[in-house]
Parts: sequence; structure tokens; C-alpha cells
Amino acid sequence: METQMSKLEQLLEEFRQLPPIDVAEPSIFSIGSKGYYENPTTDILAFFCDSNGQHMLGAIVLKALLYCLPEEYHKLDHALAGPPEREVTTKTGKRIDLLVEGTNWVMLIENKIYHQQNNPFSDYENFVKEKQKTRFNSKAAIFVVLSPTGEKPPSGWHGISYPALISAIKVQLAEQFISQPINKWSLLLREFILHLESLMSQPSVNKATLNFVIKNLTAIKELQQTKQQAIDEYHHHLQAKLQNKLEQDVVIRLHNWDGYPALRFALSNWKDTDSDVVLFLSGEADITTFSIYVRLRNGLDERRADSLILNGLSAKRWLEGGKKIRGYSVKEAGMTEEEIVQFICARLLELDQLEQDNHLTTG
Repeated sequence: METQMSKLEQLLEEFRQLPPIDVAEPSIFSIGSKGYYENPTTDILAFFCDSNGQHMLGAIVLKALLYCLPEEYHKLDHALAGPPEREVTTKTGKRIDLLVEGTNWVMLIENKIYHQQNNPFSDYENFVKEKQKTRFNSKAAIFVVLSPTGEKPPSGWHGISYPALISAIKVQLAEQFISQPINKWSLLLREFILHLESLMSQPSVNKATLNFVIKNLTAIKELQQTKQQAIDEYHHHLQAKLQNKLEQDVVIRLHNWDGYPALRFALSNWKDTDSDVVLFLSGEADITTFSIYVRLRNGLDERRADSLILNGLSAKRWLEGGKKIRGYSVKEAGMTEEEIVQFICARLLELDQLEQDNHLTTG
């Protein structure tokens, strides 16, 4: 066992010497589980391209878009004939991603973040030609493909890369920050830029890290298994000590919060409740973190809970679960195992008093 531990300690030391992995700055658009792809990205682009839109940023995104085209388009009038249109249907039932119409020009934009350029481009061109007399009044037609690399589209179409568009918007946004007060829409546009940058950047692991992982896959698996076994044994060890001290059964559950173990404890005689005490192994050196959760029901409110839970102690308090759960959080430094057990015992007894009150209320 000592040999195995020595190997694992050496492995950890080698890991600490690896260069850090670059992590893209998160944005409000990327914090969801799947992020935003072509359709919603085009929706947001259409919103900011509207020079008369509610964002009150004027034509800064439209200007940026035009500046990514050949110079002959840079001085086009930024006034729009109407709001940008999404999913415009052609005569054959095909859908154009985005149509932006100016006073003397009309622009069709196909947005390709991850898909190849296999759209019926000729059909889109025919749509404009057919509408020239009835709708567009001989306005100049501009055909654009927006893609990660700006790869050359079919003849008659202009390719714009997302990095080029991002750079152009940054220039316009910088001028906006200088000349106008900051508002929520300028901040959201900045978030949108960050999101686009994260979409364009391919996640990469440096070669040293990749080689380290491949070389040490077996040892890494052993380390993961050792970690899980140690946490499980520690959880059951604390359960036994609590049961011995309280002289009653304690039930345990193991959760993971952001990859770190959350050891949950409750008394077995509690019925139909989510109340429990959590020992969160956050990885902070010499810091012990506790969370306590109280189910508010049968007339029990947070004031009654606060009168018993951690009364007189400093703790962070909040409501969650539609105000049905009262939460508490405490951090302590330098606690011994016996002090940890004592703390959990005290909180379980406080919760038990509330559970007994609930039982009497419903009984």
C-alpha cells in the first residue's frame, strides 16, 4: 500500500508541474447545458442588426457587418426599411437565415457555425430576383455567408468569418463605450461577443498534458478509485461515530457539488422530509464547510427554523425550492474530526426538534 501511495503522490506532483489549460471566459449565453448555436445565434444577430431596435445601440453591429465586406459597401446607408427578418421562405419552401433590407440595398445572410455550405444558394438568389420589382424596387443585392473561417462561398456571395465580424464589432463597441453611457444592451452585446469567441475557439489540451494523461491512464484510474473508496469509507466512519454519540440510526447520502463530495446526514426516523446536514469537502485547505437544509411545511417558517438552527452563530441563510427550503452555510477553520462530529450532532438534534414539532402539528 505504501508503494502505491508513493506512486500516486509522485503522479500528483508531476501533474502540478503541467502548464495550466486555458479556459474560455464564460458568458451569459454559454452557461446553459448546450449553449447557443446557429438558430438562436442568428436571432441575437438579427436583434442587434436592427438599427432602430430596442437595444438603443444604433447601427453599430450593422456597420461592423458592412465593414467586413469589400470597401464599396462601407458607405452604404445604415437606415433600414424594416426590422431584420428571420427564416424567410422562398418560392420552393427553402428558408433564408436572415434578410436585412436597407433603403437602397437588400442583404441575405446564411449563418454557418458548424454546418457545411450546402444550402440552395441559387434558390436564394432567385428569391431576390423575383421580388426585385414587387418588393425590393431594384435595390442592390448583397449575398453573405457567415462562417467560422469565412471560406469562399459560391460565386456572387461574400464570405465573412466570425473572427472578422467579432473584431469589427469590438471596434464599434469600443467607440460606443466612449461616446455613450453604458447600458444593459451594450453589456449584453459584449457577452454575445464573448460567446461567439468561445464558439470559434476549439478547446485544446496542450501536448504535455495530453501525453501525461495517456501515459498515466492506469495510475489516474487507480487514483480515482482510491479517492472514491476513501470518501465512502470516511462517510461510513462518520455515520458510525454519529450513531454512537446520538444512540440512534443515521442515514447517509453522497452527492457531488461541482465535482466535490457532499456528505449528507439525516436521522432515520424523519419522514417525508428533505432536511439534512451536509459536510461539503470543498478542497479548501484546512477549511470545513457545512450546509444545513430545513424543509418548511405544516406552518413551519424560516423564523421558527432560525430560532433553533445555529441560533446565536454566524451563518449565511437563504430560501430555495420555491421558498420551501431554508438553507444555512457555515465555514470553520482548523476543525478536528471530533469537532466535526460534534457540530453535525448538534445540527441533527436541532433539526430533530423541528421534525418533532412538525409531527405533533400534523398528528
